[in-house]
Amino acid sequence: MNIAELVDKAINNIKKRKGYLDHGNDGIIYTITDEVVLKLHTGSRLGTPQKSAEHEFELGRELYQKGVQVPQYVSLFRALPSPRQESYGVFMQRIHGQEVSSLSPALHLEAQRQYQEQKKLVEKSGYLLGSDSKNMYINTLFNPKQRKLFLFDLVQWKRKPAL
Repeated sequence: MNIAELVDKAINNIKKRKGYLDHGNDGIIYTITDEVVLKLHTGSRLGTPQKSAEHEFELGRELYQKGVQVPQYVSLFRALPSPRQESYGVFMQRIHGQEVSSLSPALHLEAQRQYQEQKKLVEKSGYLLGSDSKNMYINTLFNPKQRKLFLFDLVQWKRKPAL
């Protein structure tokens, strides 16, 4: 599916309130295809939904290229679903996974190991994992088939301060 088709399908889903998958502090997640979701930014953690979407997209592409286990980011999304409202978001790979708390003890240990490994890789890349929660697995999903932990909700991540 090309970007124009993804945009058309996303606008249709938003208008018809179809494909709702989940929501968080910064946005609403819509299923667009079996392999692509749209995170429609509603928060203004970085000042505006546009800045939040751009930050998440740029950071996601950079970290994916560096081997960090984040979704693959496909494209930015900007649309005018109504005359008074601009919408900004990111198209990204859909993660078919489970929350870490629902895993068997063996998979839970594997997720824990991968989390520590990914955290080091993120920090080596110059960023700090960000979350408003004390639960370190709050923005993660584990895919048991791939035996892979994915990190997401990158809008909360910050560049490490220079020493």
